[in-house]
Amino acid sequence: MRKIIYLAAAAGALFLVVSCASTPPQQPKPETPPPQAVKPEQPAAAVPEAPDAELAQAKSLQQRVDALGLGTYDPEDYAAANKDLQAGQDAYGKDNAASKKSLQSAITEYNAVLTKGGASYLAKEQEQTEASKKAADDLKASVAVKDDYAKANEIYTRALQEKDAGDIEGASKDFPQARDDFDAVAKAAQQKKDAAVQALQNAQQDKTAAEQKAADAEKALKDEGFSTSSGGQ
Repeated sequence: MRKIIYLAAAAGALFLVVSCASTPPQQPKPETPPPQAVKPEQPAAAVPEAPDAELAQAKSLQQRVDALGLGTYDPEDYAAANKDLQAGQDAYGKDNAASKKSLQSAITEYNAVLTKGGASYLAKEQEQTEASKKAADDLKASVAVKDDYAKANEIYTRALQEKDAGDIEGASKDFPQARDDFDAVAKAAQQKKDAAVQALQNAQQDKTAAEQKAADAEKALKDEGFSTSSGGQ
């Protein structure tokens, strides 16, 4: 009986040893770190667009001012506009923000030249045209050269309307045209006047000559003892 109990205890001990050897010890699981918040990507800084519209407008205004020759009528704004246009072109594609700012300044300054310089320019053109018109009026050209005077006056009236409407290009063409036409009708009227004066002088000279001939003939008759009366001797 003891032997049996001993064998059973030995078998149990052996089973326990084998069981422990076959089962590996449990390792503690590593702690999982909490997920980190994903930072949103920072958008790339926006690059200013090239100021193409401003560049085109500034150049167009410069060409308009130069075509009319208005720079001499407002030299300060004209010089500033040219300087800012050049600065805008130099910065174009390198620093578009600075380029746009310079070009906007140039646009403002060129418009100032058109406003102030244009007004001075057209005032001078109007003054010269009115001087030609007065010369034609003094010669009564509206009567002597009626049709041509009417055409010149029509162009002059149109130029005044264009000036008031701010149409510098239109007025800059019509004022000189009207001036040339008034000069032409004044010349024609002067020629007609000169011809009339010459005709009058010729008539007076003919009259004087005729009167002188009559006086000479009367004297000759008297010298011969003839009576100048219609009754006879």
